[in-house]
Amino acid sequence: MSEINESETAKTMVEKLMADANMSASAISEAMGQRVSRRTIYRWAKGESEPQQTSDLVELNKLYAEKCSAMTG
Repeated sequence: MSEINESETAKTMVEKLMADANMSASAISEAMGQRVSRRTIYRWAKGESEPQQTSDLVELNKLYAEKCSAMTG
């Protein structure tokens, strides 16, 4: 199981994926295997909710790490 980046919240990870990696909520949802809806991604981005399942946060964290490493090198 991947480690969760404690310094990043779902909100900041989604915001950075949308802004820096130019991903839409639909693209994030698809990249996460459609575990959550695009509406849920928007809720996370707005800070209206946090992932309810630890596994969803782990998947978001993996996606975030993958995209961030691709952007930096």
